[in-house]
Amino acid sequence: MALYFPMFVDLSEKNILFIGGGKIAVRRIISIYEFSGSITVVSPEAEPEIIKLANAGYIKYIRKRFDETDLDDADIVMVNTGHQGTDIRIAGMCRRRHLPVNVASDQTLCDFFFPGIIKKDSIVVGVTASGEDHQKAAEVTAKIKELLK
Repeated sequence: MALYFPMFVDLSEKNILFIGGGKIAVRRIISIYEFSGSITVVSPEAEPEIIKLANAGYIKYIRKRFDETDLDDADIVMVNTGHQGTDIRIAGMCRRRHLPVNVASDQTLCDFFFPGIIKKDSIVVGVTASGEDHQKAAEVTAKIKELLK
């Protein structure tokens, strides 16, 4: 098992592209939007929360099927389609363009993991189990949230 180094990155001027508008995308967008300069979601369908965030101006939602030109302005890509073949194809496109990519359904396609995030004032903590035990990472995240209350 590889251990992943926790690195905190300034995303305030980064364009983050989410491909897929389901429940996983919603959770991740809610976790990351206050750190990010720009979030775009490309998906033929989206959860109501995504549409609400777009209507409020927090994110941009483009209702359509993904095509490779959607990667043109992206700095970081989050793939949440739920379709294995599509996820593999998009991850390959990202690699050819040297774009960091996270594929929610397959850790072997990820350049980085999306951590559990705890934020209290200026303190930010990220928790990961290196993709091995999501339940344990969630439990630790909950304990740290409780500690920082």
